[in-house]
Amino acid sequence: MPTLSASRPLRWLIAMVASVLLGGCALPRMIDSDVQSFVGTPAAVAGASYRFERLPSQQAQGAAHERVEALAEEALGRVGLVRNEAQAHYSIQVTVGVVQFQPEPRHTRSRHFGGPYMAANGSLFYPGPMLILEPPWYSHTVHLLLRDTTTAQVAFESTASFDGPWSDSANLLPAILEAALQGYPNPPQGLRKVVIELPPKGQEPR
Repeated sequence: MPTLSASRPLRWLIAMVASVLLGGCALPRMIDSDVQSFVGTPAAVAGASYRFERLPSQQAQGAAHERVEALAEEALGRVGLVRNEAQAHYSIQVTVGVVQFQPEPRHTRSRHFGGPYMAANGSLFYPGPMLILEPPWYSHTVHLLLRDTTTAQVAFESTASFDGPWSDSANLLPAILEAALQGYPNPPQGLRKVVIELPPKGQEPR
C-alpha cells in the first residue's frame, strides 16, 4: 500500500487552503508524475502508425476502456504517432490503474494544544499527542507498451504514476499520459519526475 511521503501533506494543505480561500474557483494544478521509460531493440521510431491492442480484461470493460484509448490517442498524437488500424507499425497496449488509499495518520505534539486543562473533578491534566486522520488519496498509474507488429518485439515501454488528493481521473489522465510519453522516442533513462500543468476545467491545455 502506498505511504505518505513528506511532500504530500504540503501538497494537500496547499490544495485545501486554495479551495477555501478562493471559494471553489478553478485553479491550475501541477501534476508531478513519477516516470520510467525503456527503449527496446530495435528502438522506437517517430511518426509511426499504430493500432490499439486490448487484453481480454480490457475488452470486457467496453466503453470505459474506449475512453482511456481516446485519451491515449490524443497523447500519442502529440508525439507524432498516427492511429491506423489497417496498416499499423506498432500495436499499443495502454493500461490504467486507480487505487484509493488512506495515508498514514499524523501525530500532533501536545504543545500545539496548550494546557494544562482542568477536569470536571478539579484535577489538572495535560493533553497528549492526538492522532489526525488524513483524507483519502488516489494513486493513478498509466502503462504504455509498444510492440512491432511484424516481429512482436517491444520497441518502447513507459510507466507514469501520480498520487494526490484528487479523484477526477478523466481530468488527470491526459497529464499523466503526456508525462509517460515525454521524450518519445528517446526518453531520458532512469526514474524521473515529470511535471505537467493541468489547466482549470474548461480551459485548453498549454
